[in-house]
Amino acid sequence: MKFYLHKYKLLLASILAVFSLHNSAESPLNLKEVEEKLLSILPTEIELLSIQKTDIEGFYEVNFQGIEPLFVSSDGNYLVSGDIYLITKEGLINKSESRRDYQRKTLTQNLDNDELIVFEPEIVNHSIFVFTDVDCGYCRQFHNQIDAYLDLGIKINYLAYPRAGIGSESYNKISSAWCNDDPNYSLTLLKQGKEIKQDLCEDNPVGKHFNLGNAIGVQGTPSIITDQGKMIPGYLPPEDLLNILSSSG
Repeated sequence: MKFYLHKYKLLLASILAVFSLHNSAESPLNLKEVEEKLLSILPTEIELLSIQKTDIEGFYEVNFQGIEPLFVSSDGNYLVSGDIYLITKEGLINKSESRRDYQRKTLTQNLDNDELIVFEPEIVNHSIFVFTDVDCGYCRQFHNQIDAYLDLGIKINYLAYPRAGIGSESYNKISSAWCNDDPNYSLTLLKQGKEIKQDLCEDNPVGKHFNLGNAIGVQGTPSIITDQGKMIPGYLPPEDLLNILSSSG
């Protein structure tokens, strides 16, 4: 988490810098001009991935490496951190959360299955992605009930999220599970509090998973991403999870 908080603090400092810059024309800028303005004030530690149009008039979406998307005003003067709501006769619609759902769904569905540790039932009714840590009590409780989830037709796609960060002891443990010839069994042993042989293969995806989790707003484990891209933070018993998955389509 220290890695994520450090980058986020840098970004907040950049937001203050943006406020100090004033666009005398007060007119909309094109995407290239907004990008150039942001790059001129962003610390080199923060990577600007993309700027794209949205259906919210007057704002572009800005995507940074390892940080949730923000919005920038079309005149390039303001970065907005937080949720944006559409006011309708039926009530408020969280446009930011809808966008995050779409982003999470797209990113998880495009993952390489070979980089995941998968527990799959005979008949799959729902498929979820679970960011997990082997030293997390609720992650262990979740995994202790893995057969119950599978019996309900819930496919578990595990991603690694060592909360202590890259290079930590938790990172070494979970990386060793991913590098093992039998990753499912190795992960199960670690979730039971047992030890496995340390094996830090160079091509393990743990760092990639950790950065992905930060980018889509994971702040603890387990964090569950549904097949619709919605995030469920924390542990849920099998039947409760099934009820949420069934009600969300």
